Amino acid sequence: MNRKVFVIGTGVSGLVAGIYARLAGLDVEMFEAHSVVGGNCTGWNRKGFHIDGCIQWLTGTRPGTGINEIWKTCGALGDDVPVYYTEKIASAVYEGKTYHLYSDLKKSEAELLSIAPDDRVAVKKLLKDIRRFQNLNVPIHKPFEQMNLFDVLPLIWKLLLSGKPDKKTETMTISDYLGEFKSPVIRRLLSCVFPVVMPVYTMFYSLGIRTSGDGGWPMGGSQEFVERMRRRFVDLGGKIHLGKEIDRIIIKDGKATGIKPKDDDREIPADYIITAVDADMLLNRLLEGRYPDSFFEKRFAESHNYLLLTGTYVGLSVQADLGAYPHNIYIRPEKPVRINRTELSFFNVKLYNYDPKFIRDGKTIMTILLTENEFDYWKALKDRSIEAYKAEKERIAGWAIEGIVNVFPELEGKIELLDVATPLTFNKYCNSYRGSYMSFIPYGHVRKQIHKGTIDGIKNLYIAGQCTFPAGGLPLAALSGKFAAQRLLTAEKKMNGK
Repeated sequence: MNRKVFVIGTGVSGLVAGIYARLAGLDVEMFEAHSVVGGNCTGWNRKGFHIDGCIQWLTGTRPGTGINEIWKTCGALGDDVPVYYTEKIASAVYEGKTYHLYSDLKKSEAELLSIAPDDRVAVKKLLKDIRRFQNLNVPIHKPFEQMNLFDVLPLIWKLLLSGKPDKKTETMTISDYLGEFKSPVIRRLLSCVFPVVMPVYTMFYSLGIRTSGDGGWPMGGSQEFVERMRRRFVDLGGKIHLGKEIDRIIIKDGKATGIKPKDDDREIPADYIITAVDADMLLNRLLEGRYPDSFFEKRFAESHNYLLLTGTYVGLSVQADLGAYPHNIYIRPEKPVRINRTELSFFNVKLYNYDPKFIRDGKTIMTILLTENEFDYWKALKDRSIEAYKAEKERIAGWAIEGIVNVFPELEGKIELLDVATPLTFNKYCNSYRGSYMSFIPYGHVRKQIHKGTIDGIKNLYIAGQCTFPAGGLPLAALSGKFAAQRLLTAEKKMNGK
């Protein structure tokens, strides 16, 4: 009889873990509190339109990369899945003229130098840092602690060839780094790459990926992406229980032996448990605070060293032909807006004018992510008054729409608000800590570490999730799921004396 594995959480890391465990012949069941799979890799429908809530671009769309191998194995990508690659990574309108950051690095270099010849030295340094991150494929074949020198030598060699990072920029955020440039146009273009509160190395990584022929958009978006993975798991014989919230993991004699569902008196036995949930939910709910973990506790305690990325997400439809518009545009309204303590002065808007799923009846979807960390404010507001909560969401969306119209006056009266999702929304539907979609991102001065994937004092429990890696994101979520399954299989082989 096959050994039974329970996977808690059906985000990308959970789906990957379940698929790899099933491919190894184990009996796998997955449990999901929500009514759909995907976790933070999600999308939702409003007023007859679909809003994508996750993928902006995806590492691993290029065949031959390690992450692409995982996506194909799990059914997320394949020869039958079209991928769109944009020529223009970011765009900004300044004094009536539109400028671009290109996926072709030579075109970007020409554009940036023509914009600001006085920034030549800073531009050259930027290009050098971007090239450092091109083609740095992370080894994906087995967990890092199981690798030997021959496994990591190719990566070490590539790192040596790429050159040393600039010590000055190592500790900068993107916002700090923008000060290296005199040109307001270049500052605006770079502000479109990643939220400017993030460490600058994340921007170099993003641009390195996207200028290396990777980082495309899987047509259909996040929801169809995870649906393909769900079908792959089910086709392999796996079982998924939706709407099944888990209260705790059963620990007996230092071993995970099963789960206790919410509103269910039963304790359901299993041989192994893989958790693919938020670290706060794992430690404080599923393990009832009984098993401290220094890796996660350090990150919860030191918010000044580890960034928690949250935000308010605005979905719009536009009654206009936006085919000729850029996909990712910097917008700076005439006046800033405040969300409690956070002042927002600009944002970038994403247009889905390249994917038919997001175009309907002559209307095209736009989305805006307003980066802020005001979970407590939104919660207190909603607890006090639902109407006040709705009014505040509409106020923020109105500010964003006004900013778009300032840049593109021809769109006035053609933009309709579909939805506003706050950090509270992501906390409710994705069980993410304080509504974060990416957490524990170490600032430049902080040592980058990877969680070992287990909890001290508990056998047969393995941890997946982007929170086990620095930075996070979908590729690392996938890698964590694969590693969790491989750690489990290594333990299974030892148990069986193989």
